[in-house]
Amino acid sequence: MNLSKNTIIIIISLFAIIGAFTFADSLSTVSADDNSTWVAFNTSNVGLGDLMATITVTIKNTASVPEYFKISQVYTGSITNGTINWTVNSTNPTAEYMIDNTNPGNSPTTTGDLGWQIAPGQTKTVSFVLHANGGMGEIPYYLTNENAVNNTYWPLIPDMGLSASWFDPDEIQTLNPNLQLESWSGTFTFGAVNGADYPVSGIIRGPVIPTDSNLIYSDPKAFLDTGSVAGTGVALWNVTLGPYDGAIDSSDSEFFKYTYKWPIPNKGPVFGTGSSVFAAAGNQTNNTTSTVPNQNTGIPMGLLGLAAAMVGAGVAYAKFLR
Repeated sequence: MNLSKNTIIIIISLFAIIGAFTFADSLSTVSADDNSTWVAFNTSNVGLGDLMATITVTIKNTASVPEYFKISQVYTGSITNGTINWTVNSTNPTAEYMIDNTNPGNSPTTTGDLGWQIAPGQTKTVSFVLHANGGMGEIPYYLTNENAVNNTYWPLIPDMGLSASWFDPDEIQTLNPNLQLESWSGTFTFGAVNGADYPVSGIIRGPVIPTDSNLIYSDPKAFLDTGSVAGTGVALWNVTLGPYDGAIDSSDSEFFKYTYKWPIPNKGPVFGTGSSVFAAAGNQTNNTTSTVPNQNTGIPMGLLGLAAAMVGAGVAYAKFLR
């Protein structure tokens, strides 16, 4: 069968394009270089507990009428093992129970919202201490990433470790523009315990992370993950915990403390995005663009360039080497 030169060129071009896109499809999987993709896991050997938060905020009322702002004692976001119930240990100055509960309960002393009045034009600074109670008597074993994908065929996969939840410190001024957040700082403490009878190693991220904030203190010293939450370095620790022998001690557990401050210096206050107050990790935004194709990113331009080069080679072969 005799084929014309133009027919051969068309056939070579089609094979080149199909080959390039097949190669792209073969790469459509998780990668350590792809910050938007996390590998789902079934369970964790490590339990997190004793989560405490000490928050200090300065808020200005720009309106000509009194305003109130408050703190809720329940978080109903999507996290493993259900909700986190926050117990307010102390407030300064003393907060009052609000007539309008965001998360009402049978007893206002356990789930009622607490808040403060702020007079017209007044700037008020308050602080409060919260203790988390949840799925394992303290907090959930881990906060899951809802966008994680299951691994089914790669023999080697990156271990992303335990993920974090995030929230916008300046969300209050999105909900009420009359209340302008001037400063926010939060110190969080929590513990991690190995529940397995063998040593484990991996990454633990801070369970609660504010956006557009600076990590100003951590003990032990933390690394910063800059690809998970936009505008914020997420505190993470590389840990090795010994086997659990029936008693929690320094060999199978570790205690963490870290402090964030908002806003980032020289950046100034920015309006929040209106997310739920303690959003699940699956709602994280990424400030990086992946070069690895997947169902979200599509085909990179580099592979289109490869296809074009293959087409050019086919044309050259058909024209000059036959």
